[in-house]
Amino acid sequence: MSDKMHGPVPRLLTLTLLSALLASCVDGGSGGGEKAASSTSSEISNVANAGNISRPTSGAPIADAGPDQDATAGETVTFDGSASFDPDGDPLAFLWEQIDGDTISLPDDRSPGLTLIAPGVMAPNRYRFRLSVTDGASASTDTVELIVFPVLDVTPPLLVSRSPGANETGVAPGTTITVVFNEPLAASTVNAQSMSLRQSMVTVPGTVSYSAGTFSATFTPDSELDADTPFAVSLSSDITDAAGNPYAGTTWSFTTGSAFNLGPTGQGTIDACMSDADRQMLTLVNNARAQARSCGSEPHPAVSALAWHCSLEQAAAGHSTDMANNNFFSHTGSDGLNAGHRISATSYPWRAWGENIAAGYATVESAMAGWLGSPGHCSNIMNAGFTEMGAASATNPGSDYRVYWTQVFADR
Repeated sequence: MSDKMHGPVPRLLTLTLLSALLASCVDGGSGGGEKAASSTSSEISNVANAGNISRPTSGAPIADAGPDQDATAGETVTFDGSASFDPDGDPLAFLWEQIDGDTISLPDDRSPGLTLIAPGVMAPNRYRFRLSVTDGASASTDTVELIVFPVLDVTPPLLVSRSPGANETGVAPGTTITVVFNEPLAASTVNAQSMSLRQSMVTVPGTVSYSAGTFSATFTPDSELDADTPFAVSLSSDITDAAGNPYAGTTWSFTTGSAFNLGPTGQGTIDACMSDADRQMLTLVNNARAQARSCGSEPHPAVSALAWHCSLEQAAAGHSTDMANNNFFSHTGSDGLNAGHRISATSYPWRAWGENIAAGYATVESAMAGWLGSPGHCSNIMNAGFTEMGAASATNPGSDYRVYWTQVFADR
């Protein structure tokens, strides 16, 4: 329970009661030689396969590993040593070995040809292999090089979700527009020029932000959107992915709903017991619950909207009237009963309840601002365990605080 404030300044109290049961890259051995110095793709070019064949004495075999090659990561590469020969026509034995670069698996290293899969790389990498041939009496060697380049991204980014959706109606005027892509974007390309919101061809002022962790962009209007109004969202081809591939661009529309955010409240309840002040109170609560916030040091995620319930409004009205007429400020009524008793008296079958009270605030907005600024009251408003609420105020000019407010939250 919050500390009471003395004097004729606005005051707040809160009370909550829950019923029971409420890919790593490892440097491999080089196989013998030292690793080649790193270099950029512009510095790497094929080297003619000449001058690196060891020339044996007459009658000895001659090794020929074939030409140097370039490949893209993931490609199958085959070196052909079948041009190796023995002047005497003797049969040859072959052995392929890697002598430079991070280790690559060589599944068949004793055939004339060597087939391997170019490894994944983030930058161009050089690998060297040696072919040794022997006729049983003498041998010779030849070396060959492989330069592996990264896979180039040529696929444009795709939009995987959007909110509000295309042609969605009844969108809350306090909404933000969020889009999610299938890959990282170049953050500098996500801005007010590439993501915009228009109403009747007039650009709506707002702020665009990008989250690298979720590949999502958000447009937050500077002020609440007009109710019952169509809007158009545009994403331009100025948006690119991290590799520079442009997004195709798209435009879609949505329409805002009522200025009130009444959540799942049924029309029967609205007609039976909700005044404009009640609609305003529920709207402020649901708008607050729609956004993640910290209540003091306790973080709260966004939670579902509440529905209004006439019985909870009845319990709230009874307590506000009691405080106003009897000039006191407490969760305990003048009859010694608490909110649980008051809710039960309306025949509402609660499983959990919470109550916020305030005094001295002249308007719904100021009372809500006070509650949201107080950790305990804020936590009641953001409590995901509540599904319904009711609220009421009462005025007595002769009382200390004149206006008394009560919010009742519950689940059944």
